Amino acid sequence: MAAVLTRDIAFTRWLFRAYLLLLFLAPLPLGSNRPLFWSVLAAGAAFILLAWCAGMLAGVARWPNALSRAKWALFALLLFLLWAALQLLPPAWSAFLPVPEYLASAYLAATAAVWRSADVHASADAFLQSLALVFLAALTLLLVRSRRRAQQVLWTLVLAGLVQAVYGSLMVLSGLEFGFLEVKEFGRGLATGTFINRNHYANLLVLALAAGIGLMLSQMDLRGAVNLRRRLVALLQAMLGPKARLRVYLVVMVIALVLTRSRMGNTAFFAALTSVGLFALWRLRQPSRPLVVLVISVLMIDIFVIGTWFGVEQVIDRIQQTVQREQDQWVVQDKTRIDTDRESLAIIAQAPLVGMGGGSFYTLYPAWRGDDQAFMDHAHNDYLEFTIAYGLPGSALLAWFLLLCGLQASRGLEQRDDAVVFGVAFAALMAIVAMMIHATVDFSLHIPANAAWFVVLAMLPFSLGRHRGIHARNYCA
Repeated sequence: MAAVLTRDIAFTRWLFRAYLLLLFLAPLPLGSNRPLFWSVLAAGAAFILLAWCAGMLAGVARWPNALSRAKWALFALLLFLLWAALQLLPPAWSAFLPVPEYLASAYLAATAAVWRSADVHASADAFLQSLALVFLAALTLLLVRSRRRAQQVLWTLVLAGLVQAVYGSLMVLSGLEFGFLEVKEFGRGLATGTFINRNHYANLLVLALAAGIGLMLSQMDLRGAVNLRRRLVALLQAMLGPKARLRVYLVVMVIALVLTRSRMGNTAFFAALTSVGLFALWRLRQPSRPLVVLVISVLMIDIFVIGTWFGVEQVIDRIQQTVQREQDQWVVQDKTRIDTDRESLAIIAQAPLVGMGGGSFYTLYPAWRGDDQAFMDHAHNDYLEFTIAYGLPGSALLAWFLLLCGLQASRGLEQRDDAVVFGVAFAALMAIVAMMIHATVDFSLHIPANAAWFVVLAMLPFSLGRHRGIHARNYCA
C-alpha cells in the first residue's frame, strides 16, 4: 500500500503543479473572457486530465476516495452537460423531439439549424466552457489528495488575488490606468486589475479573500489556548509568523476591493463573511475564540481603518444612492438592470422548460429590449441568464450541485480538531454564499476565470475526509 501511495504522489506531483499554474494564470488575461484565453484554459485542463488518465491506465495513479464522496455532485454536473449537449443535436437526430415554438418565429428561423438552441455557435462555446469547468472539478478531486495540497490550492488563489490586488490598486493610486497590456477604456479611476469590468474583478477578489480566510483558519487551533502562556505564544506567532504575512495579504486585497467601488462586490464579501462566520460558530457547538477574533478583526479593522484612507464611505454612498426616497416613495435609481431583469423574465416565459440555448442571450436580447434600453450582452443576473439558456431543468441541476457542495462544506465546519478541513470548508461555503449574493445583479459565473475558481473552491471540501492510519494527517486516500 505504501509503495502504491508513493508512486501516486510522485506521478501526480507535476500534474498538481500544472493545475495550480492554470489556476494562477486564469485571471491574468482579462479573466480569460476571450475565446483565445478560455480556450487555453480549457485545453490546459483537458491535457492535465488526459495525463492523469494515462497514469491511471499505466498503474501509477490511484482512484481517489474523494470521487465517491463527490459522486452525486459530479453526477449533477454530468447531467447538466448532457442537457447542454441536447441543445446541439442536429435536425437529423432530433426529428423525434418536440421543436419549441420560438424556433418557428421569423426572427429565429435562420438559427433553427439545431434543436433548442437559438445560437448554435454561442451554445457550442458555452458547452466547451462548461466542459472545462467539469474537468477542473474532476482534477480537484483527483489531484488534491492531502491537507497540504488543499492548503497549496488556497495559497495559489490568495497569491493570484494578491497580484491582482497590487496591480489594480497601483493603477488607481498612480494614475497610470493600464489594464491587461493596454490603456484602460472603461473603469478609469477605479480598480479593475487585468479585468475590464470592475464588478468581475471585485468578485474574483472576494473568492481570493474567501480562500485567504479559510487558509488562515486552517493554521489556527480552533479550540483556543487554555492558559495565559499559550495565549501569548499564539499571539506572537500570529504577529511574527506566516499568519502575519497572510493577514497583510488580506488587507491589501480588501483595499483593492474597496477601490473597485463595487456595491455588490463589497456587500457580498462582508455579508458572506458575517453569515458564514455565525453559521460556523453554530456548527462548532462550542464557542471558538480564534474564529470570533478573526471574523471581528476582518470586519472592524478593514471597515474602519482601511476605509479611513481608501474611501469605503464612497462604496456606502453608492449603495445608498441605489434606492432613494422621492415624494414619499422609494425609487430605484439604477433602472437599467431592473429593465433587463423584466425583459429576461419575458424571454424565459417563451421556453421555461427547454431553454433558449447556452450563450444565446446576446442573440435574443435585441428582440425584447425597449427602444430606450441600452444593449446588454449578458442579463446582469446569473440566475435569469442560466434559466434563459438552459430552462428550469438545467438551472435545477446547477442548484442541486451547489446544494451538495454547500452540505459537504457544512459538514466540514464541525471539524474543530482538524483545522485544515474546517478552513477549507469555511472558504468553500463563504465563496458559495458570496457568489450567490453577487449573482443577483451580475454575471460573474459567465467569466471563465471566476467560474473556474468558484468551481474549485466549491469542490475542495470533497477532497478532504476523515482518515485513519499512518497517512491520516497528510494523505487523503
